[in-house]
Amino acid sequence: MSVSSSPGKGFGAGRPTRPPVRPAEIEIDLHGMLVGAATSATERHVANAHAARLHIVKIIHGHGTGALKKAVHRLLKSSPLVKKFYLASHGDGGHGVTIAELDYGQRGSYNARSNNSITPKAERRK
Repeated sequence: MSVSSSPGKGFGAGRPTRPPVRPAEIEIDLHGMLVGAATSATERHVANAHAARLHIVKIIHGHGTGALKKAVHRLLKSSPLVKKFYLASHGDGGHGVTIAELDYGQRGSYNARSNNSITPKAERRK
């Protein structure tokens, strides 16, 4: 953090300032992309969403042959920015959409409704 250098005693003088947060989209559409381009686009999208402090990312890969879905899942599995991922519910796109929850190292659950419009899928009871 930096300290503003305004000389007066006005508002914000001597207070630390935060770097601006870039707005990020919650979803990315990979329809029509080749696997290599889709993988790099997904990687950039997840990094931008993580920098914007979003908790959930929606990746639309479609049904097709399943090649994009497999590539996206392989990328998300190896990414340190992703806590977990799963296929969307029927109303959100079903098997043609993957939802990834981003990891910020926090404990416990969070209120996803306050940050994003997608509600995470409920986990099974043990």
